[in-house]
Amino acid sequence: MLLAIRDRTRGWIAYLIVALLVVPFALFGLYNYVGNGTGERTVATVDGEDITSAQLDEAFRARQAELREVLGERFDSRLFDSGQIRREALNQLIDRQLLLNHAEQTGMRVSDADVATYIRSREFFQRDGSFSADRYRQVLQQNRLTPDRYEAQVRQDLTTNLLRRVVESSTYTTDWEVDRLVALQQQRREIGWVSVSADAYLDAVEVTQGELEAWYADNEERFRRPARVKLRYLSLNPATLAEDMTVSEEEVQAAYEDRLSTLEASGERRVRHILAQVPSDASEAEVAEARERIEAARARIEGGAPFAEVAEAVSDDPGSARQGGDLGRVARDDLAPAFAQAAWSLEPQELSKPVRTDFGFHLIEVTDAPSTEQPTLAALEDELRAEIARDKAERAVFERGNQVETLAFEHPDTLEPAAEAVGVEVSQSDWIPQGGTESGIGSEPAIITAAFSDALLEDRENSDLIEVNGDTYVVLRVDEYEQQRVPPLSDVREEARQSFMNERAAALAREQASSLMDDLRAGKDPVAAAVDVPGAEAHAPRFASRNQRDLPGGVRERAFQLYLDDSSERAAGVATISGGSAAVVLTDIERGDSEAVDAEQREQLRSTINNLDSRIGFQSILASLRASAEVEIREDSL
Repeated sequence: MLLAIRDRTRGWIAYLIVALLVVPFALFGLYNYVGNGTGERTVATVDGEDITSAQLDEAFRARQAELREVLGERFDSRLFDSGQIRREALNQLIDRQLLLNHAEQTGMRVSDADVATYIRSREFFQRDGSFSADRYRQVLQQNRLTPDRYEAQVRQDLTTNLLRRVVESSTYTTDWEVDRLVALQQQRREIGWVSVSADAYLDAVEVTQGELEAWYADNEERFRRPARVKLRYLSLNPATLAEDMTVSEEEVQAAYEDRLSTLEASGERRVRHILAQVPSDASEAEVAEARERIEAARARIEGGAPFAEVAEAVSDDPGSARQGGDLGRVARDDLAPAFAQAAWSLEPQELSKPVRTDFGFHLIEVTDAPSTEQPTLAALEDELRAEIARDKAERAVFERGNQVETLAFEHPDTLEPAAEAVGVEVSQSDWIPQGGTESGIGSEPAIITAAFSDALLEDRENSDLIEVNGDTYVVLRVDEYEQQRVPPLSDVREEARQSFMNERAAALAREQASSLMDDLRAGKDPVAAAVDVPGAEAHAPRFASRNQRDLPGGVRERAFQLYLDDSSERAAGVATISGGSAAVVLTDIERGDSEAVDAEQREQLRSTINNLDSRIGFQSILASLRASAEVEIREDSL
């Protein structure tokens, strides 16, 4: 075990390497990512090393999670081609395996000390800021991981990132390159354009059966449907079970009394005091003398002297005496019991009698307190009943969960005995694609992992008890399963027909934009060129910067790609824009000033170029490794 090794890492190089590494590694769910050794389907091999369906499933869900995080509420799984995302995830796994194979072949490896240092630094393995071996074992056990398996995965991740860092450290950007980039960034161009809407050409598109069939044959992958399942399942949910829980009047009364005690204890009060200190070993005479001093202070206040003035003059608590005896807002638990009891028995501005604590004698005054009016039982009854029912339901979920798991195992081909035993209904899902759904049971990663596992798909047995959202437990079985497929044209005719028409209309709009481009290049003004052109909208030339957002992105990008030499008055091109195409004309260039940015900005730009160069270099290495490797993708297993 690496973590049994004592801390004996020596040398600044080992520490530097680990400090530089940034490991994009998610612990939770790793069990499925690394494979469980139970004969998962192989979806690809890289020089003889297998990539399993479990690895691909986990990588696919991780990619979807990234998209959800980036897009937030705008994410809609229906707008993304799950087949394409799945293919991207597979390519990432292949690239990773290529890097690991290359590291092994070249003798590059991460030491045991580096792995141990990395693991010790993870917060989820620490208690009170330090690594805890017990916590380490506990977290791995919760995720069904052995230390050897986890440490091997960490070693692989550190190795691939070390390779990346080696490439990144080899890039360098000169001052000339920075100057050139600044000049290009500061450049402004005079741009005019004519946009052409594809919608204006839809009516001109004619669709014959033969054309549609031929087009669909060439584009059928666009309509590929992912594998999907229908599930039967039973769910133990505290919110649902709470509705059937019986709550007695006695339970409500006891909860009400507890609530009143809590409200009383938790309410803060603003308090001030005067202290006549009594040492712990004080004689009777010293105690009597302290009592006399506090009584004298009380008499002065009752005689009209301001409390703050008396506290400042006679209190033995120097911290509060300077503040007129004020202790600020305090909670009951913050105070000595006798002090708290007295303070919470006073009305605001009422002066206490002398109160004895371990510190001495106190005079206490409450200057501000929350309302002492207590809520009635009638006002809290519904809330208390709901809380009690919820508590009972949570206990019932735990108890019934064990019963459900046992019965689901004893009757692997049906959920009915388990459902009847705990008094819940067996639910039926609609179709759930392998990429999951936006809401409902299909939105839970643990459910998707189980539903598409070999055990449930091939053997059609009940699943284990699956925890969802921390308080809900589900047992499920696959009711129906469809492999990924390309549907026949008859099933998607209208969708295919609309896509075909949109594509043809876009092509007609681009042809028109190309014709307009010739007119603009020949010297025609955009406004004049757009006259009588269907779907055309002209925009007169104006100066714009590279990042100016009030121009269509496609227009801006194309305009800054055009080349205008000193002998030419204009250059023109065609751009793809949202909803169609555009003819773009460039009529002037305003050169950028390479001195327009300060030293800090120049270093940021230098870093940007370095990062770009290192990414390009890294991708080149990956392309070379893939070209020389034996990579087999098993399409029928995807």
